[in-house]
This record gives sequence, structure tokens and C-alpha cells, in this order.
Amino acid sequence: MTFFRKLLLLLAVLAGNLCYAQIVVTYPVPRIVVQRNNSNQALLYVTGRVSQPADRMEIRFIPRAGEGGTAIDWTLLQNQPTGGIFYGAVTVTGGRYDLEIRAIKNNAVSGAVTRVEKVGVGEVFLIAGHSNAAGGYSPTIDYAYGDQYKDRVNTIHVGDYYGTWDKYWNSGDPSFLPSFQPTQLCDTCGIAPGVSMRWFWGRTGELIVKNLNVPVLFYSSAFGGTNIEQLYKSAYDIPFDHGFVKYEYRFPYTHIRAAIKKYIPFTGLRAVLCGHGVNDRNNYGQDFKFQYEKVIDKSREETGYPDLAWMVATECYINGECWGQWAPGSSVERHITRAQDELVAQKPEVYKGAQLNLILNDGRNEDALHFNQTGQSKAAEYWRQAVMSENNPSKNFLTSSKPLMAKVQPPVIPAFNIASVQSGDWDNAATWDCKCIPSYASTVTVSAGHTVAIDGNVFARNIINRGKVEYKTKAVVQLSQ
Repeated sequence: MTFFRKLLLLLAVLAGNLCYAQIVVTYPVPRIVVQRNNSNQALLYVTGRVSQPADRMEIRFIPRAGEGGTAIDWTLLQNQPTGGIFYGAVTVTGGRYDLEIRAIKNNAVSGAVTRVEKVGVGEVFLIAGHSNAAGGYSPTIDYAYGDQYKDRVNTIHVGDYYGTWDKYWNSGDPSFLPSFQPTQLCDTCGIAPGVSMRWFWGRTGELIVKNLNVPVLFYSSAFGGTNIEQLYKSAYDIPFDHGFVKYEYRFPYTHIRAAIKKYIPFTGLRAVLCGHGVNDRNNYGQDFKFQYEKVIDKSREETGYPDLAWMVATECYINGECWGQWAPGSSVERHITRAQDELVAQKPEVYKGAQLNLILNDGRNEDALHFNQTGQSKAAEYWRQAVMSENNPSKNFLTSSKPLMAKVQPPVIPAFNIASVQSGDWDNAATWDCKCIPSYASTVTVSAGHTVAIDGNVFARNIINRGKVEYKTKAVVQLSQ
């Protein structure tokens, strides 16, 4: 092929790239589960970028077969999107969907229809507790029903411990946690922010999906070897010594704080599922209750939601026993169980969790404490019973609790005139004077002496090149002018 013919071919490819229109949905993402309200609905926010001018954006929701939900045909998401950014919200019924979004110009579809698969409206939980909530003392049990329900059980996988997750453990900085990219809770998956394995929570989620026919997503702040006293002290900056828990980074409470800051705004939250007690056996019952209440209060303060629900497991047995004093000088009684029962009875928005004291030694390892596989199976079932209020029918959890709903902020509309301030990648906000990523409405200037690299889909109204634009293998430039 001659040089001239190669040049013509390259120009043809670039011309196609420049003319092609595209919609990119930035939220929701595949496999998200957004917390539903008690009417089995959620206001689902949708935002993203559109490369072509549009009079309006339309959206529809297609229920996935056998996964609940109610179809929504093409409906208005937003009129007159500005600056290449669209944003709107639709009320969606509990279930799982594939959503499609399109741009309309002059009453005709403009460009391609974009699809986001496995978008869920269901139940979201944050796990808390010690090693029996975190796992690792027996092989993790499998899902009970094969492939029938497990695809609807989701999490944020923590990934390789020796990567950035290790940096999180050695700093408490949530920026080192995985980004918000949900995945199915797989055989080798951990549960962000704090747990490296699935444990019995996969089975728990599966049972809840089977009962409710909505998807489930778990976060976990469980931390083996800890108790309520340490959780309380780390939440309120009260120093303590521990062989491996790093108070200086405010563990173990840092896991709860990280989930609140990094993930829960995207999904909302039904409740915290907490299994503490066995490591608090030497604490006074009244102190255990006080510390538990203060942890609950702190979580409500940091979410800005005073009605955040907690489920408190009945949990403290070793060898079927758990005795101690309620207060100094008092007689011996089942002090931890009393505290847990009083929390459920007296603290607003606290519900009866799993009755884990029913797991006797046949469900535990030789230490009579940690769950074996039989114990895991029972724990999964007892947590299902708690969520379904089968263990406390007088106080129905799913109809009485007041879930925290997702809060997705409207996007910032990028500046219309943007210039590079340094060499760098197009998709790096630090490259541009606006500290943003250009949109289809932006006139973009690559300043003299700067090299801007493009590797993927990028958007602009037009490009004024006074420096150098470097096109990588996957470069697709989409201009609206």
C-alpha cells in the first residue's frame, strides 16, 4: 500500500472517530444495588456524558427474566442537557434491570443507544463484628442453590491484599480502597472495606434474594479479634493497646467510617448487621451496652442520618455459656445477652439480629467459639430469619426500619473553554486549567509546549492544537462541532 493510500485510510478512520456520537453512563454502574424504601421503590439517579447535542435524554428499564422489577418504557430523563452532561432520576421498583438510554434531537434518536446491565433496586447491608463475622476459621461454605440466586448477591471486592488494600490497612486512608465497581460475591472475593473472604455472607445473601426476589449488596467492617469496647474507643479517639489492631489509624471503627464515606452514598443502606459479644464477656454488661449505643450514635452522626438501623445479634456463647456481672458488685447473670436485649427493646431503630447463641458446639471448632461449616450454615439461616423478622414478629424489620437512601450529587458542568496547563493524559483533570475532564461542549486548547495523550473515547466541541496531541491505540476523538 502506498504512503498516499495509507494516509487516506488513516484520515478516513479519524473522520469516523470524530463524527461518531456516544453516550457514557457514569452512574449507575453495572451490578449496583440501590437501597429500596419500604414501598419497594427507589429514586434511581442517572448521570453521564453525551457527545452530541440533544434536546432531551430518554431512558427505559427492562426487567431481567425472573429477577423481579416492573418495566418502564422510554421516559424522559432530562430536557436540554447542558455542557455534555446529563442528570436525572426515575422511580424504580425493587428488582434487577438492564437500563437503556438515548439522546433525542429534533424528535429523532441521535447516535447509539447505551445499555447498562444488572442495575438493581434491593437491599444493602453493612456487616460488623469480630472473627465470626469476618471469617477464616473454617472453609467458607458454598451457595446452597447453585446458580439460581447467587448472581444477585454483590459486593465491592477488595482485590489483592498486597496491593493498595495493604496501604489502606497501614494508613486508614479510604482512597486506597477499591473504587465503586460492584461484583458478584464470588468464591474468592472479599467484602470491602475490611474483609478478605466471602464467609457465610454469600449464603445469607442468597437466602434473602430467594425470599424477597430483589438483589443484595454487602459491605463489611468486621474485624477479627476485636470487641465493642475497641470499636467504641476507636470511634471516639480514646487510645487503647492491642497486639495487631492499629489504633493510630482508628481501627477497627475506620472500616465503618470508610464504608460511610466511600461507598454508602452510592447505594444507600438498609442497616448495619452487627455480631459482637463473645469478646466482651469480661466487660460489665452496663458498659457493653453503653459502648454499643455510642458506636451506633457515631455511625448515625457520620452518615447524617439519625434513623440509621442496626440489627444486634444475640451473641456471646462459648461452650453454651456467657456469664458475668452487669455492674461492679452485682450478681452474676447473662450480662451480655441482657445488654443486647435491652438495646433492641430501648434504643430507637435497633432490631433483633441473628440468634447466634443457638449455634452450639456442633457448629463450632474445637475452641468452642469459631464457626465450622455447620455453624456457618446456621449463622446464614439465623441472619435470614432476622431480616425476615421470623425471630421477632412483633417488630417487623423490613416494614419498620427507615433505610438510608442513596445520595448522588448533580454533576459539575465542565467549563466551555479549557486549556492545558501541563503535558499529560486527556482524561487526567490535572492536565487542564478547569481541573476537570473536557465534554462535548468544551473548546479545548492544547497549549504550546504541551503534549496531551489520548487513549480511549474523548469528547470536545473542537480542539485548538498549539502543542502536540498524541493518539494512542484506542484513541477515539468525538467532536460536536
